[in-house]
Amino acid sequence: MAPRCEDFVSVGPGALAGRYLRMFWQPVYLSARLKTGRPVPVRILGEDFTLYRGHSGEAHMVAPRCPHRGLSLAVGRVKGEEIECYYHGWSFAPSGQCVAQPAERCGYAEKVRIPAYPVRESRGLVFAFLGEGEPPEFPMLDIYEPGCYVQNRASERPWSFFSQIENGVDESHFNFVHRGTKFDDIGMNDTMPELSCEETEYGMLRIARRGDNVRKGHFLMPNWSLSSKFEHDEGWTNHVVWRVPVDDDRHISFMADVVYKSGDDLERYHAMQKEKQLRRKLFPPAIDVIRSALAGETHPDDVSADHPDIILIQDGVACMGQSVHRNRGEDLLGASDRQVNMIRRIWNRELTALREGRPLTSWKTPSNLMTTRGVYA
Repeated sequence: MAPRCEDFVSVGPGALAGRYLRMFWQPVYLSARLKTGRPVPVRILGEDFTLYRGHSGEAHMVAPRCPHRGLSLAVGRVKGEEIECYYHGWSFAPSGQCVAQPAERCGYAEKVRIPAYPVRESRGLVFAFLGEGEPPEFPMLDIYEPGCYVQNRASERPWSFFSQIENGVDESHFNFVHRGTKFDDIGMNDTMPELSCEETEYGMLRIARRGDNVRKGHFLMPNWSLSSKFEHDEGWTNHVVWRVPVDDDRHISFMADVVYKSGDDLERYHAMQKEKQLRRKLFPPAIDVIRSALAGETHPDDVSADHPDIILIQDGVACMGQSVHRNRGEDLLGASDRQVNMIRRIWNRELTALREGRPLTSWKTPSNLMTTRGVYA
């Protein structure tokens, strides 16, 4: 039986997409936000976890609650590499093994263990493997070359991760959703793109041609991508993004902008980023604008092009305005949906194989995978 429409977006532990996503390393937190000795609650793929950094500097992730009386371990105390429950002092090693129960008889602690998960930090992100068995090889990309600057961000968005994935590979939407924005200046709203794509060892290579301009991007299975990003004053950067479900209706976009600047140019880049943060405070929050548009109180075309989050707002209206559990099989896809259609076919094939217990594709991430810097040229 082929997967149903909801199989693409249902991400809990027993759901088909949830089982599939758990077979890969997933980013779960920004490294800079995880302070030593301060555990935090994390919700990913419809499950809750406790993430903490031990005093060695190493990050660990375990179950959300103490099995004694169910208190959240996120309010616990970190002692060395162990986490101690705030309520009665039960302590757990990074492996999940209970190592202390101060008010209990000797020997009871060794019978208690909570779930624990492999964690790895890379380039400013905390990754975890939430599946069964040994984790796969950790993917690395050479875009993080010596001397580059990486700006990591995380943004929770109240719409399905799969809608965001499809939006990201939909080159044609620039001509309609993003009218009146910075993309006008580079011709992305004038000429309809000529699209091509091909399945690769990592997922999909997608290409869009507008006259002499060519834009290439890579979709890496199951839920991340590498593409180029254009900012007026900043030029081109490589943009890596993971779309990680919080649950069926929400996801976190973990984004890394890889900036090839140094010296005075990098200082100017930092100054522009700070100025953008200050300007953001002068405008209503993006999610409020999105909800207002979807409620019919305003229209996305009314949003000022000077809003620092104008692109997020426009994409948010398009993504959040879709029904999460609609039957995608009823979508009337055309030639402009070629790249979206390929993503669906690949996902459908993999989920069907998983459901039927057949071998899955062994995806490989080439370390030298790149978008040509200034690719839209």
